[in-house]
Amino acid sequence: MNESESAAPAEWTPLQEAYIQKLYATYQANLYFLRAHFPAVFDTLMASKLPAPFEVDAQARMTIFSGKHAGGVRDFTDLGRVLLNEFELSTDGTRIWVEAGYLENPAEITDYAGNPDFFRPVEHRFRAEIVRRFHERCPRPEQRHRRPVFGDHVLPVVIVFGSGFGWHLERLVDEYEIFHLFIVDTDVERLNMSLYFVDYIALHQRFERNGRTFSIALHDDNELLAASVLATIQKHAAPYMVQGAALFFHDYDSERVHDLWKRIGADMTKLFRGWGFFDDEVLGLRHAVENAMARRPVFVGGGVVPTDAVAVVVGAGPSLDTLLPVLRAHRDQVVVFSCGTAISALANAGVDPDFHIEIERTAATYRILDTPRTRAVLARTPLLTSAIMYPGVFDLSPNPAMFLKDIDFGSNMLDFDRRLPRVRTNPTCTNGGLDLALKMGFRKVFLFGVDLGFHPDGAHHSRNSIYYNGEAKGDYLTGVVAGTNWLHRSGNPVPGNFCETVLSTEQLTYSRDVLQVSIAAHPDAVVYNPNDGARIAWTERIRPEEIRIDASPASRQAAITAVSSAFMRGVLDDMPGNIANLLAQLDAVIADLTELFARPLQRKADLFVRLADMHAYFFKAEHQDSQVFPLVRGSMQHMGRFANDCFALMKDEADALSYGAEVFDLLLEFLRAGRENILALHTLASTGTLPEKREE
Repeated sequence: MNESESAAPAEWTPLQEAYIQKLYATYQANLYFLRAHFPAVFDTLMASKLPAPFEVDAQARMTIFSGKHAGGVRDFTDLGRVLLNEFELSTDGTRIWVEAGYLENPAEITDYAGNPDFFRPVEHRFRAEIVRRFHERCPRPEQRHRRPVFGDHVLPVVIVFGSGFGWHLERLVDEYEIFHLFIVDTDVERLNMSLYFVDYIALHQRFERNGRTFSIALHDDNELLAASVLATIQKHAAPYMVQGAALFFHDYDSERVHDLWKRIGADMTKLFRGWGFFDDEVLGLRHAVENAMARRPVFVGGGVVPTDAVAVVVGAGPSLDTLLPVLRAHRDQVVVFSCGTAISALANAGVDPDFHIEIERTAATYRILDTPRTRAVLARTPLLTSAIMYPGVFDLSPNPAMFLKDIDFGSNMLDFDRRLPRVRTNPTCTNGGLDLALKMGFRKVFLFGVDLGFHPDGAHHSRNSIYYNGEAKGDYLTGVVAGTNWLHRSGNPVPGNFCETVLSTEQLTYSRDVLQVSIAAHPDAVVYNPNDGARIAWTERIRPEEIRIDASPASRQAAITAVSSAFMRGVLDDMPGNIANLLAQLDAVIADLTELFARPLQRKADLFVRLADMHAYFFKAEHQDSQVFPLVRGSMQHMGRFANDCFALMKDEADALSYGAEVFDLLLEFLRAGRENILALHTLASTGTLPEKREE
């Protein structure tokens, strides 16, 4: 107990004493509740020295103190009622809306199928059908809500900013059907205050009647608190359920709350990335089968580089042009890993890498590498790629090898039991280059051209790279360059390495975040960032002119030998057996979802309950080691998102229920159609030949 509880003065009246003791008893019970369910919040409260936020007179009339405000029970209740009325208006300020442009332009979610690199794509048909049937049922604007509506007093996700007196918490739980309730406090005093007036134990038990996630978060660092809120949402709710999420602002007067919401809102798109999708995973599986049949060497680890060895991971960022003279000066001392299009810049500058890293699975990788200068460098450079790489890429190097990607379906199919190490590669090649270097034991790594950001008036990539050096000939490469220029026409400001901010894209920011995870996993390594781009946490800032390298040429050569020896043949699983196992798992998923989707739909809210059930099924702890879930989970999230948006916008409940039943049938049809492609790859793994495609 903290300073808020003290001995009862002798002059207290019996009523006064009883009422105060009731408040203290509620406080004590809530502390036990927090210690059991939210220990970090409990620890913060225990570390605080807070007086009781109230005074009670002899007639048990109470004055409550909250910051600079003071008032009676009625005053704080009336404030809660005003805020609840504002919340119930469902204005744009209290609801999240994630743009759904695909509803008017379905090509946004289906045009990938026009890429000839994909292997018998199927998912696009079902994505398009979900949208087509939505338009068929409500073609006119007046048949749709302007913003998502989930049913009468039904809210899948509610984020409450501020607890305080807590009257609003009681009303929200008792008057709304909420799936996921997130209570967020930036002020320990306001959360502490609520412990006297809210019975959190009873509140939690009432919430559990229909709810799924009840969370309380408290932190004095808004950056960490925003990250915690997003991580909690991602852990417990389908990420697309932030569509229409309701926001209750209790702390309107708090600048910290405004800042917190700004941070959460800015990062909300992170919930929608990294899902993957079925057709992409199947393409990776096809390549994995073909590369396994070719008996490519595979990364097994075990090689140890000398302790003084230095690695340079090279990306194609604009700072590479400044760093090229440094690289030339130390070329015989360092092991150079070129990543992705950085090889075009190195080839143009006349610098050969020791190893080249590629990760993308489509044949686009081959087309980008298929330029005269790049091919000439690759013809004398060992190539290290993901195991799901387009097989033709391996022919560009005399010494190709492959590694298994972390969180990758195709890689998992080559190694069901995870006997082999995984390399964290997403979303860019530099992620793979750095993670591989760190896993090989390099304890000093420099990032050259790994800017992950750019200046408004500067180049977005190295001027030596294919994006600027004039090598992009033909329709495909000129299209890649034009598309890259378009993507970098603007960006979002992020903290800079040598300046306050630089511009960055969503993918580059994602790459920065994953690089930070890799670096944090190797605290004994020092990673230097001499780039005039984005700040990367856990790296050492260093100016190009300050770089000093003491490694010897002999150390470099020993490190190259160690890297090469970490790849072996004949270590992969039996692919026909693994794919047969996968087919059995997929059949079990289809059977489980058939049963789940057969549950009755009686009200519009049931549609969202069913989506929540589906999401929970795919993320059950006991399912995480099954290979089928990484294969289908991303696509079911994508199509779950489309269904969620369409369900929520339909005004007519009967139409929504009928449409919902059709959508759930479409999801099962999609899985059955996808099964045909897996069966075809089983034949490929077993016989070396693909069967003819069945007529649709």
